[in-house]
Amino acid sequence: MKDRAFILMKRIHGEEIPTAWKRLQEPGRRKIYGQLRAILQELRLLKPPPGTGIESCTGGSLYDSRIKQCRGTRFGPFKTIQDFHFWLREGLQPSEIQGGEIEDGVERQDLEKMAAMQDAGPWPPPVFTHADLNPFNILVRGDEVVAVLDWEFAGWYPSYWEYTSAWHGNLTRTGWQEALDQFLDPFAAELEMERTRQKWWGEV
Repeated sequence: MKDRAFILMKRIHGEEIPTAWKRLQEPGRRKIYGQLRAILQELRLLKPPPGTGIESCTGGSLYDSRIKQCRGTRFGPFKTIQDFHFWLREGLQPSEIQGGEIEDGVERQDLEKMAAMQDAGPWPPPVFTHADLNPFNILVRGDEVVAVLDWEFAGWYPSYWEYTSAWHGNLTRTGWQEALDQFLDPFAAELEMERTRQKWWGEV
């Protein structure tokens, strides 16, 4: 029907990974990691339309309650990844780091390194990203993945965002952090960059 949208929903029987992990042995866990990797690789096969920046699947704004600047509001879209980075650090210019009030030399160097990496280019094209891969958003039945839930944060993001958002979204679940490399490509340098950003512009 014209000018109407419909959502088709289906009840899926399964259990969250933290529940399943209590009974699954290592072979079953490895099988689930392999399935998650295949699912995410398939997601990465989606090609962004020409001119896609950091944006939702419809080209509009995004939402992520873990980003301090957007609590209760949406953000973006951004034309480039660099524009997104600039917004994440609340418009801080590299020149302000040197001339600012940060006395600790190590912290100043970390900020300079972060800003330089964020502003560098060209970045790879954005990839379609779930953006909230915590173990409670993955349903399994036996040793089979049956659903990945909670897509409200999803959209086109930098290629590292799936990894770093999953890492920072599970700070109290260190076992899950360690498991991320089993099904996601690791981005060590970008994780360090994001650690610095989270320290200064994170949730706390």
